[in-house]
Amino acid sequence: MGTEDAFRALAKRYPWPSIAGVPRWPFTLDGGGRERIEAIITEHRPAVMLEIGCFLCGSSRRWLETDQNLRLVGVDPWGEALIDQCRRYVGRPRLTAAYPDPADQKAFADSVAAYGPLACALANISDFRDRFVPVVGASPGILPALKRWDIMPDLIYIDADKKAADLMIAHRLWPNARITGDDWTWNRTKGYPMRKTVERFAARKGYSVEADGSTWWLTPQ
Repeated sequence: MGTEDAFRALAKRYPWPSIAGVPRWPFTLDGGGRERIEAIITEHRPAVMLEIGCFLCGSSRRWLETDQNLRLVGVDPWGEALIDQCRRYVGRPRLTAAYPDPADQKAFADSVAAYGPLACALANISDFRDRFVPVVGASPGILPALKRWDIMPDLIYIDADKKAADLMIAHRLWPNARITGDDWTWNRTKGYPMRKTVERFAARKGYSVEADGSTWWLTPQ
């Protein structure tokens, strides 16, 4: 099955729910460096990108805005844990930078609780409905199914649960895809575990690894 047909078939498997009346709350956890991913998209023009871990689709919007022909498959459970996560941001720097008014912070968290994380995420990218498929599921378990359904990403961005398995299985399924991700600077007190995972993988598989802020990307040597 060709790229276009496979993407359309996946969109039928995972249709968008109704987001009528769901307010937009543009919000992203950006530790820096995402312009490097935009540069990769601009230079290499991937037909299909796979994003593992989408949260409220703040980064998804950036990728879709970068290339009007890009098709993006987003994998995320969009479960209730995200509701609690958003509530924890109220009054904290990550949220106050985007919404300094305490009333807006509460309204943001209440909106995610009322409408659900998936609907809120999709409301933030509603103008890209034809180019984004929300695959509701957990990585890495859902990834082999995507391969069976002929989804062949040229570019992969990993921003999920900081598991080595996400990286390992994504590479095994799509060895020719360019792999990038987030969380390079996550958890300094534990020695940057995602950074160590990426560096070990790169050494074993013959990649060079570069990073900017929290963003990392692999390049074949």
